[in-house]
Amino acid sequence: MTYIVQPGDTLYKIAQNYNTSVNAILALNPQITNPNLIYPGQTIIIPISSVECPLLRQGDRGPSVSRLQTLLRFARFDPGAIDGIFGPRTQTALVAFQNSQAELERTGVADEETWVALGAECAPRSDVISYVIRPGDTLYIIATRFNVTIQSILNINPQITNPDVLSVGQVINIPPTQ
Repeated sequence: MTYIVQPGDTLYKIAQNYNTSVNAILALNPQITNPNLIYPGQTIIIPISSVECPLLRQGDRGPSVSRLQTLLRFARFDPGAIDGIFGPRTQTALVAFQNSQAELERTGVADEETWVALGAECAPRSDVISYVIRPGDTLYIIATRFNVTIQSILNINPQITNPDVLSVGQVINIPPTQ
């Protein structure tokens, strides 16, 4: 995937955000001759990781942080703006969520146990699975939980004629993760 370097980014931070290594990024970006020298606005290629629920902490950025923020909001713990930046407000929401779950350590770090407690699926899948609609579910929530797009859910569920109307107990198919 392509990524535009943001102010304050380093290859190390980018690698952490996308669950890859600096060496893997360098291998795809021969234009980077000095790994300690990247510039805001520079476009680089990042290898896609198969990890769906990365370890995240304050200071991290990227789409995985946006997913975490969305799941925190679904769980009624307000992380502030869904902006992909793991700042103090996201950390406060995360710690509050962890405090509400007896089985979680209160670390302020989103580990796999925290992701699972938030309802996320963490393993990539190559198969379609069935899912039973729960109270409060929307296609947006389901897509975020399973890390797929709403359109991909609609594509394999022609019985969904109105995406805004789901019934508790209804069974739908969830496509494989890409």
